[in-house]
Amino acid sequence: MTYVDSYLQSKVMGADGLELITMLYDRAIVALNLAKDSILKGLDDPERVNKKAKELGKATDILYYLNDNLDKQRGGEIAKNLGLIYTTLTSELVRANLFNDVEIIEKCIEILNNLKLAWEDVKKQTRESQNEHKRAFAGAV
Repeated sequence: MTYVDSYLQSKVMGADGLELITMLYDRAIVALNLAKDSILKGLDDPERVNKKAKELGKATDILYYLNDNLDKQRGGEIAKNLGLIYTTLTSELVRANLFNDVEIIEKCIEILNNLKLAWEDVKKQTRESQNEHKRAFAGAV
């Protein structure tokens, strides 16, 4: 295991649920950018074709994982909508792979960036709420 692998493993192990979600979005976005770059450089090289397919596969796997781990009982309408988004993005990435469509990949990146920002807002609001509770408790003591 390299130092980078150790660092990443410790980062994942120490992350809470919201951090893990944003880390998954980050990784999917990186994979999509790598796939897009492969297409833009030209798919006349079999290594770039392989790279494109591999990276699109990684992003798709992440979307499947996110979809499979939605808490549909407690998540209600939000979980249902996220499931629809993840399913749609997965279908779009299949199309992007078949047709080497950079525009589809760019739209998927944009959607994932927006979702990531939304989760980061949730994380920020959660942290602020926890800090308010701590201050209220400290003031009561």
